[in-house]
Amino acid sequence: MRIIVLCLMSVVVAQPVYSQVLVVPSKKKVVIDGKSYYLHTVKKDETLYSISRAYNVLQRDIVFHNPDALESVRLGQELKIPVNTGETPAVNILQSAQFIYHITEKGQTVFWLTQHYNISKEDLFKHNPVLEHSELQAGQVITIPKKTDDTAQPAKLKIAHEVYTVKRGETLFSIAKSYNADLNEIYELNPEIDPKDARVKMGQQIKIPLPDAQPIGLPVEISKADTIIIRQDLKTQDLETQDFLSQSSDCAETSQREFRIAMLLPLFLADNAPASPPDSGMVVNSEGRFKYRDGRYWIHPRSADALEFYQGALLAIDSLKKQGLNADVVIFDTMHDTLKIAQILRNPDMKNMDLIIGPFYTDLVNQVASFARENRIHYVSPIAINEASLINNPYLMQVNTGEINTVTPMVEHISKQKNVHVTLIGNQLETDQIVFNAYLNKLKTIFADSSLTVLQMRYDDLQEPDRYLKTERMNVVIIPAENKRFVNLIAGKLYAATHSFQVNLYGPASWTKFVDLDMEYLHTLEFRYASAFYIDYDNPQVQNFLQQYRKMYFTEPTMLTGINEISPQAYQFAFLGYDVTFFFMSVMKKYGKDFGDCIPFFRMPTQQSDFRFEKINPFSGYKNTNLDIYKYGKDYSIMKEKVEN
Repeated sequence: MRIIVLCLMSVVVAQPVYSQVLVVPSKKKVVIDGKSYYLHTVKKDETLYSISRAYNVLQRDIVFHNPDALESVRLGQELKIPVNTGETPAVNILQSAQFIYHITEKGQTVFWLTQHYNISKEDLFKHNPVLEHSELQAGQVITIPKKTDDTAQPAKLKIAHEVYTVKRGETLFSIAKSYNADLNEIYELNPEIDPKDARVKMGQQIKIPLPDAQPIGLPVEISKADTIIIRQDLKTQDLETQDFLSQSSDCAETSQREFRIAMLLPLFLADNAPASPPDSGMVVNSEGRFKYRDGRYWIHPRSADALEFYQGALLAIDSLKKQGLNADVVIFDTMHDTLKIAQILRNPDMKNMDLIIGPFYTDLVNQVASFARENRIHYVSPIAINEASLINNPYLMQVNTGEINTVTPMVEHISKQKNVHVTLIGNQLETDQIVFNAYLNKLKTIFADSSLTVLQMRYDDLQEPDRYLKTERMNVVIIPAENKRFVNLIAGKLYAATHSFQVNLYGPASWTKFVDLDMEYLHTLEFRYASAFYIDYDNPQVQNFLQQYRKMYFTEPTMLTGINEISPQAYQFAFLGYDVTFFFMSVMKKYGKDFGDCIPFFRMPTQQSDFRFEKINPFSGYKNTNLDIYKYGKDYSIMKEKVEN
């Protein structure tokens, strides 16, 4: 197993300027299985959206006949474009028995969606939480719940169909294409099939609409209307094995044992070789490295978190090597530089990677995500990112879903308590109010005005708690703020108020890393936070990891003092490096490099999180949905309170 560390020097590159591309429709026409198509060769800067508009067809129709186009369209790729019959398409949609999946067009808005589908803004946000915090974009997949009452939509008519038994290696898409059947009708006939993964298993019987079938109950000429035909004679050589919603449901184990992995880490190697000692209390050893007088090596603070992640990853790689997995692991020092990322991605070896882990800054994620999608390489983001990045990118894996995703479980946890009064306090000086606004919107849907107080404060002008706390009720105070001084001052005032009031405190997981925050405050106020990460030091697996870490590095995890500019989340990077590396390399060891659609079924205990990956829509990447609420007890314990999904 090889590990290569590359430190690329920054270079200045010209940034391309893009203008709107005019797509010229092709005149080349073919007939395949009785259907007419244009053959379009993709040119520079053309997109699925621009091509669909040029031919006046729906994006989903292009994807249906060209499954590879879902991930991206590539320069020189030849697409079969179904010939439009002359009708202007209204909207791009896919359907299941429970949902409509709408692909947005340019100019469509949240208001347009609510009017078009007769759905409230609240219901739209409930099924698409990303819309609350980011603007609607063309090509975005929106989940629309279907109406369940009879008056909301016409009664469903039965479709004439036959029953087919799925063979090994077949997918829903390949079967639908063989029958020339509409996927929406297949979903209507088979409500047990979830369109989010569209999985079918060998031996499963599914209903397929008959050719040119009309709804039963309308005039239709069928010799035996009540007869169900059982067909099992499809030729496997006529089938395609790639489903545009998912890969084969087989998830067969692989014999592949050699992989190439790229880790993009902000090590800031150049910053660790300054010309003079950073501190007057340091000495220089024979290798020219700076050391403290107690023997500790000096590490640049910006390098600390990434270095610990790397150390944890090395332990995971060593463990997997003993299990027979061979991997070439290439480490790139990304620093915090978009130009450095661009230079790394131009390295020819990057296109041959089987997995990419990192980078660690949110403003660098989209660069790598686009590269991974274009080259069909699975990409793991270890940090919290904007959920919008997952949309339409099935190769992106999000380990940490971020603070915004904790709002709903935290509010629902509070709502189960009796006789509570909720006070939501925001930091008036914080420019990012997304989480505060999400709490406000969610609380208003559950609590009456008499049970909810909303305040905005400044650290230099704090209200006294007796002005908003209630003596006769349990006071739940939520403070979605990250400023250490602000949090410390309010927590201190609430702590003093516990002599006269019952108070529970809810806040972000980042508070657990505030070294200046008095733990007495948190335990007395029974502080609660939600997180996907927690380390149980009584766990034998954790204890074994610590022993191995000490043996290899002669120190403890988190002894390095980072400046937390990478992420404020409540995880320790040494454990995170081990967990992410061990988990995803184990997935590849089991299923091979094309493990994407098998990951929801893969379970493995890790140090900090029970990873559970799910898609947010049929076209998206996967996010870790595991989440727990942790409580600081008055007995100085920290207890896990499971979130009910």
